[in-house]
Amino acid sequence: MVSTARVSKYLKGIHFPADKRKCVSYAREHDAPDDVMGALNDMPEGQYDSMAGVWHAVGRGR
Repeated sequence: MVSTARVSKYLKGIHFPADKRKCVSYAREHDAPDDVMGALNDMPEGQYDSMAGVWHAVGRGR
């Protein structure tokens, strides 16, 4: 499982709220590696209001 710190590194500066598509796109634009992209792609669809919400979703998605 990818760490929350690693996910945060590639989503640094993203503006919330953000949906899954925005998170995936933002990480791709910031050259996120395959493990981060995989974790974000596996997140449930939805709207995230904070990085903590993304962390929770990444943990549930795998």
